[in-house]
Amino acid sequence: MRKLTVEEYFNSYLPKPNEEETYLFYLISRCREAKEQGLKIDKVLYRIWNVEPLKAVKILSAIRDNVEFEVRGIKVKKEWIKIMHVLNPVNISKASKEAVIRYMQECERKPDISMILFSELPRHIDFKIFMIDVDSKDPKVLEQMKGLKPRLVITTRRGFHIHFWKEDLEDPQLLFKLKDVEVKTRDSIEYVPISQGSFTPEAFEINDVEEIINLI
Repeated sequence: MRKLTVEEYFNSYLPKPNEEETYLFYLISRCREAKEQGLKIDKVLYRIWNVEPLKAVKILSAIRDNVEFEVRGIKVKKEWIKIMHVLNPVNISKASKEAVIRYMQECERKPDISMILFSELPRHIDFKIFMIDVDSKDPKVLEQMKGLKPRLVITTRRGFHIHFWKEDLEDPQLLFKLKDVEVKTRDSIEYVPISQGSFTPEAFEINDVEEIINLI
């Protein structure tokens, strides 16, 4: 097990986008307290793409630290705001072309081109990594993944996000047979491993779930 810096996470671990691809970053209001006050648990506040990942993180950190957000009359607390990214690269070229086609087809009703583009982005993802969302620190939940080949784990407040690359899985359907976890696929979103207000997710390269159990 090896802990990764945010630089290693983006520059060494994640898939390298090709010329038409980019990583999509979000500022998201994501907190149980926010949900209790009437906000969606994953409310996107700001998006950024086509920016080198480390620069994107700096930009979003500056926005989070210096901009006041309000949603439906509710002031968004700084500790609710997380910096996250779509785990798999997005083909921005294909998404843009499809957005223009849809805009032309719907132009009589004067659609919002930005909203069309936002809806197209998740549809054009180079799907390489599954994310298993484990909202628990029960070793029995993790032990059922023995024999599979994870590459990375990111700690969360209540559990773990475990990454399985498609190319490492002989039978990806085994992931969907796991119990008490959520299997997230092409449009999964992941925490950037930096301070997220109320907690700091940490990224570790791993070869076996036994290494995760040792974190508990």
